[in-house]
Amino acid sequence: MQLDISEINRDEFLTFKAGVKPNYVKIEEALIEIGGRGIDGAKFKKDVLEKAGWKYGKLISYGAHPDVAADAFNKLREVLLDTQDKDEIIERFH
Repeated sequence: MQLDISEINRDEFLTFKAGVKPNYVKIEEALIEIGGRGIDGAKFKKDVLEKAGWKYGKLISYGAHPDVAADAFNKLREVLLDTQDKDEIIERFH
């Protein structure tokens, strides 16, 4: 899977443009796909997002803490641009 994801900045969590998929959503979709889709994919996404620095859980919007969200997603972005192997991703965050 080839990923075309630009660096994430805090504004992506605060403003939305019609018809434009935010880069963090592309990362979330990639993680769910890599994790096995469905419940497994969602759990994988949650786990690696926490390991990348998102400490607020799924009930808190990224917009509530945009700097923390941008930092976590940029860490994930760097890993995903290098590998899309589930085990390698997990290993990078241990």
